[in-house]
Amino acid sequence: MSNSFIPQAFQPNEPKPTSAPEESKKSDSIAFFIHKASQYAVILLAFLLPVLFVPGSAVSLGGTKAIAAVTIALVGTMLATLAALRVKSVRSVLPLPLILYWSLVAAALVSALLSGDTTDSLRGTLLEPQTVSFMAILGLVMTVPLLLQQSKIMTLYALAAFAGGMGMVLLYNVIRFFFGPVLSFGSFTAVTSSPAGGLNDLAVLAAITVVVGLIALLQLPLKNWMKAGLLVLIVLALLTLMVANFFSLWIIIGFFGLLFLIYVLARDTLFGESSDKALRNTSFLIVSSLLVCIVSATFVVAGDFAGARINSVTDVNYIEVRPSFSATLDIVRASFQDDVLLGAGPNRFADVWRNNKDISINETNFWNVEFQAGYGLVPTWLVTLGLLGGLLVIAFHASFLYTMYRSLLRTESQDSFWQFAGSASFTAASILWLISYVYVPGATVLLIAALFTGLSFVAYRALVPTAAITIPLVASRKRGFLMITIAVVAIVLSVQAIFLFGKQYSAQTAFLNAAETASSVEEFELGVERAYDLYRNDEYLTTLHQLKISQLQSLLTIPEPSEEEQNRFALLAQQAIALAQEASLVDNTDPTPFTALAETYNVLAQAGVEGASERTLEAIDAAEARDRISPLYPYSRAFVAATNSDFETARSHISESLRRKNNFTPALFLLSQIAVEEGNVAEAISATQQVIRFEPNNPARYYQLGVLLAANEQLDQAVEAYEIALTLDNDYANARYMLGLALAALGNVEQSLVEFRRVAENNPENETLRAIITELETTGALASTEVGFETPVQNDGTTVSGEDNVVASSTPDTNLITPVNTEPAPAETEPAASE
Repeated sequence: MSNSFIPQAFQPNEPKPTSAPEESKKSDSIAFFIHKASQYAVILLAFLLPVLFVPGSAVSLGGTKAIAAVTIALVGTMLATLAALRVKSVRSVLPLPLILYWSLVAAALVSALLSGDTTDSLRGTLLEPQTVSFMAILGLVMTVPLLLQQSKIMTLYALAAFAGGMGMVLLYNVIRFFFGPVLSFGSFTAVTSSPAGGLNDLAVLAAITVVVGLIALLQLPLKNWMKAGLLVLIVLALLTLMVANFFSLWIIIGFFGLLFLIYVLARDTLFGESSDKALRNTSFLIVSSLLVCIVSATFVVAGDFAGARINSVTDVNYIEVRPSFSATLDIVRASFQDDVLLGAGPNRFADVWRNNKDISINETNFWNVEFQAGYGLVPTWLVTLGLLGGLLVIAFHASFLYTMYRSLLRTESQDSFWQFAGSASFTAASILWLISYVYVPGATVLLIAALFTGLSFVAYRALVPTAAITIPLVASRKRGFLMITIAVVAIVLSVQAIFLFGKQYSAQTAFLNAAETASSVEEFELGVERAYDLYRNDEYLTTLHQLKISQLQSLLTIPEPSEEEQNRFALLAQQAIALAQEASLVDNTDPTPFTALAETYNVLAQAGVEGASERTLEAIDAAEARDRISPLYPYSRAFVAATNSDFETARSHISESLRRKNNFTPALFLLSQIAVEEGNVAEAISATQQVIRFEPNNPARYYQLGVLLAANEQLDQAVEAYEIALTLDNDYANARYMLGLALAALGNVEQSLVEFRRVAENNPENETLRAIITELETTGALASTEVGFETPVQNDGTTVSGEDNVVASSTPDTNLITPVNTEPAPAETEPAASE
């Protein structure tokens, strides 16, 4: 039966079963039903990849998509395995790119087992895109579309399902661009987030929507309403690209749009396509391609100014940053020095970055950002998978391009549908893999790249029939028993994989639910312990450790603790130490468990426990061995020395900390407080003023001067110093905090509250801030403005790390970090009107 929504040329004309194994009997309704169900699993996957999310869930969107993808793909695989038991042989393709990709997964597995951090490399917290498990899921998503071989109608349904899902996502986000974060579903509070991931991931998918849309307009005999729908989809995609202003994508779609326009203009003369079919809707095609070319050229040539206009309408200013190409090459060299063949191990770019980044990055807001990837996905794989992995990736991409060339340019097939399916899927997959050289796509984009790669193999089978090979299945009783064994093993392994990944997902859900909904400390502990029982993740242990530390510090403030409180203190200390030590066993490459251990021993040292200070320094040494460039560890040693009144040693460690980062606020603050303790404030003020003459643009030095002036009761001058620091860095939270204290001491309560509330916006969990604001609102004054050795505000910057990316408020002022998006030009100030 024909379908009025499908062009007549592509109505199904295959004998039933349309894509069941060729040797199966047509009367085998069971095999037909099972095989058809497996095909619908592929179609479901194509629809869900762009749109799937769990409303209100804080669980990683990429992890959610990966779990859904592997579940659907494995169900399809199990159904196909059952269907294969009812046929004697099948004919299928075994493309070289697919073999090379699975070879890459095997190399990644070996690298993970030898990495020293097997848990993170194999599965991560929840199947991050760099893990072996996620790479295997990509391979599975790349393989399972082969179930659609020789079925035009099911392949068309898969492409239509993806187009429908993508259209829903684009329409949803374009509405939010212009009307704000409406319909957030409890998951997308920012307009730059979407069911497809971050704004740049959405832009990447918008780019392939434009390209595939143009191909469909050219090759498909569509009805007018279908053409209009495709044009609307292209316009929505272009609007998304305008908001993202991703320069590399403008180059790609601009090039393709120009190529498309030239082809449309010249096809009747240069290519001899003079038939009515070839010249159908030439004007419509020219207008569509011209629209793409004009918009792309505008943003390529004047992206900053065009972006500013879009920003003024949508109020969206999004700048994702990543390590520059040169900085990434430095990390590649460092990784090759340790293991040139297999690299550092999957999902371990952050470990290599932490220890081998250029020390000059410490002078920026990105000094403590642990980038999970480099300039692009392929350069990142060079770091984590070594030379072997890099060569396999390049070979995979090269062989895929050759397969594309063989399918589209050397084929003799005149089947218009398969020509379209091949052009659309090969082009979409090629763009997605190409962008991976200059960008690190998120989970959604990578899964869709794998899906289109698999669909291109389906088209390859139809366009190059000689590539198909016959695979014998049940040819004899002996082979039949072998097939049954293989089927049972495949089904058992599939169910076990779904179960294991499901437990990991449940662990993350339990952990996040405990953090959001627990009404008591005990309930939170139970939730985190439940998560750890499901999946051994060091993050869960360090979270529990922080809870124990908070309780220890609360007990430490009691002047005369009772015997029960002393016993509880001892028990909490034992538990905190055990948690930190177990976390270090789970992940021995991360400094976090060792800093947690140092924090525990430091609390015990403050309580007067003998030998605790020495244990603190040992733990700091262990953490520093895993994070050699950070200024935090010399500062930590200085803090320990200062609390023991060993100010000379403290100053020595502060000097080392400032050598690594000359504007490190905690070190400067501690140095100022030591001067106060020693009674050398006037001398310290003079020395700081002398330093400022050499560093006039260093806001941290003005902050240090303000702290010293405030300690010397020169509050007016302190306010002036803080204000200069904020002029140089308007997001300097500690300077704003200290300015608030100085204003409160001067009696300017209203302005003091303004400053404290602004700091609290980016530090909502700072209990001291909340207490100060409450005290000022209720009493109109502060009982005390004294501060200790520790820096008041920990979050002192504007860099925000997302699920798979790092977002900044403006273009970084260092050549070690480069933006993905073009920053809008600053708005021009209008001249004042003359009187």
